[in-house]
Amino acid sequence: MCVKSASQASTLADATFHSIEELNDYSRAIGREGEYVQLSKGPVTSKWRLLHLGECSLISHRADKRMHARVTPPKGGVAIAVMPPPYCMLVDGREFGSDQILMIDSNSQRDFVVSGEFICYTLILPESVMEATGRALVPRMRTNGGLTRIWQCPSSGWSALHGGVTGLLRNGSMSPEDFSHLLSRFLGLIAGEREQGREKVHLGYKTTVYVAQRAQEYIEDHFRQSIRVEEICRYTGVSLSTLGRSFSKYFQVTPREYIKARRFNAARQALLAGDPSQHKVGQIALANGFTHLGRFSVEYFEYFSERGSETLARRG
Repeated sequence: MCVKSASQASTLADATFHSIEELNDYSRAIGREGEYVQLSKGPVTSKWRLLHLGECSLISHRADKRMHARVTPPKGGVAIAVMPPPYCMLVDGREFGSDQILMIDSNSQRDFVVSGEFICYTLILPESVMEATGRALVPRMRTNGGLTRIWQCPSSGWSALHGGVTGLLRNGSMSPEDFSHLLSRFLGLIAGEREQGREKVHLGYKTTVYVAQRAQEYIEDHFRQSIRVEEICRYTGVSLSTLGRSFSKYFQVTPREYIKARRFNAARQALLAGDPSQHKVGQIALANGFTHLGRFSVEYFEYFSERGSETLARRG
């Protein structure tokens, strides 16, 4: 990563990563708790540009693979985001894309799912700054209280906001006046629009979000063991078809596909942390839920473009 001074007011940082573990390390380094899980085969390319102004940041993040991120914004912070067309993502099961503004805070983890290439621009600022500015411009404005909030905006106003964001990132400089003007634009659009209703697709007394999150919770606790989808159905209390429909809507992959991806990501982390003199690739694969070592070797290479033995040898 290369960091340079852009002006007396702000600093600029550019970073490019080519693996999911590098992306996770960097995300934690900038204060985001959580984890990215790669959901599709092939090496990940992730590009970041960050403009820092005191405790505030303007961030551009580009990536080219399907992934699930369960992350929390920096503690005590609020994140406001926009995405340029034609890109979109799911945030807690709700679609977020162009002509919309997303706001989240640090009270709880959020699920972000992207189905391929995406670009997202995010303004991160302390909750105290957000509340003070919000009260001045939008008297009823409050931070999220742990909720995900999405506003649909007029195309003209949203385009002007998007242009202001990309202009600052392209120039690599942000003054306090630039930041105040940008935040005012965000809040001005939010103030004039009605918040999009949260999508709750009811399945009896349960919702799509509830079923998907409960299923992911079970997978997280058991993916290193042999898992039958019927076990997840019993845990969530729904039928096989309802589970499949809910999970696919929320995560954009089937439960079986998610289990496989979770195992590959965990095996890679274990290989990177392992000692070649004490650990074997086969042992690590078996410990993370794989039973067919030949198939593991082939698919591991398809996921990460290197053999498991090459990953393990890095520490040596």
